[in-house]
Amino acid sequence: MIVETKLLGRRTPFERRSVPLPDGPHTLESLLTHLVHHEVTAYEDRQNSAGVLRVLTEQELHDSALTGRVSVAPQDRAGTVTPDDATRTALTAFRDGLYYVFLDDRQIRDLSAPVTLRPDSTLLLLRLTALAGG
Repeated sequence: MIVETKLLGRRTPFERRSVPLPDGPHTLESLLTHLVHHEVTAYEDRQNSAGVLRVLTEQELHDSALTGRVSVAPQDRAGTVTPDDATRTALTAFRDGLYYVFLDDRQIRDLSAPVTLRPDSTLLLLRLTALAGG
């Protein structure tokens, strides 16, 4: 499955990456839970793999420059995050309307809605931003 993320109001391009499909039947809630667990694990792996010297490849440097932030070392950990805590936060943010979810160009509004995934499915997470002064 391809996951795209976009923050409205920013000029940065979509972030697009492949994420392995979870097993079994799915709802939006189970799909978001799978995605959050995948991202927390990837974050922890990046934090743990940083050595004394990290050299960026040309592609990593280019991709980082597009987002406006180049980092060669992991950020200091303010605390640890558990997959369950991160999942609760993500689900609460969805319920609060802070981001929209589209699966293969179809918006999904209900966490209990069944979703059908294919290996070439595209999941778009569209995060909204508050207007300044509002």
